[in-house]
Amino acid sequence: MRDNVNHQVSDSTLKSLHILKESGYKLIISSGRGVDSLMKTGLMEMLKWDGYVCNNGQTILDADGNILFQVSMEESAVLQTLEIAKQLNYAVVLKSKTRVISKEPDEYVLKSQRFFKSVIPPVGTYDGQCVEAMIVYGPRGYNYAPFLEIPGINVLPGESTYADLTIADVSKATGIEYLLKQYHLHQYIAFGDSLNDVEMFKHAYISVAMGQGNPLLKEIATYVTTSIDDDGIYKACLHLGLFDSFYVDY
Repeated sequence: MRDNVNHQVSDSTLKSLHILKESGYKLIISSGRGVDSLMKTGLMEMLKWDGYVCNNGQTILDADGNILFQVSMEESAVLQTLEIAKQLNYAVVLKSKTRVISKEPDEYVLKSQRFFKSVIPPVGTYDGQCVEAMIVYGPRGYNYAPFLEIPGINVLPGESTYADLTIADVSKATGIEYLLKQYHLHQYIAFGDSLNDVEMFKHAYISVAMGQGNPLLKEIATYVTTSIDDDGIYKACLHLGLFDSFYVDY
């Protein structure tokens, strides 16, 4: 929803969301961000959402922010990730109650931080604390092959110099399915731009890839709209007939 330059939500996107909400559609944020990170974006206060899927499905919140479902990484997966990353000299962020990063930020961490305008946590260690998910920072375009050998995890390369590491068989799709059952619904329209949206796109009734999105995601999308900076969500809603056009004030 936010552009990757100014990290703002455009007027057309905000108005589109309000119209959809007023028309009776359920609106869910489905993100690779943890709850703490999502809260810092300000998106949760932007309007009354109907639920949140965080950490690519590992944490699910209801409309009031109450935890409905949460699952954590196995200790063995965390230890293996840290060992491989140490050998490669890559940094790892542990998404836990108190986030830590395994080493001093390098060029990959800093580049990703600028891309998302996120906060880099302090350097710390893994002492058996509950870890919801992990982020490994490597070169853009890197396939993260060594981490694919770790049992029980998904490796989801991002749109910058990082990859999300999450629990296997848990995804945005499983998170959304959980909320669909809560609302007694069976279909949904998904909007996305990165590889952590693949399972969600395959699961959705209609999938919309943003114009600035990953080329591989566009290949499996039902429809490819313009970029988020070019009123992509608004234009997709018009294309799908979700509402009539409205004047966009620039």
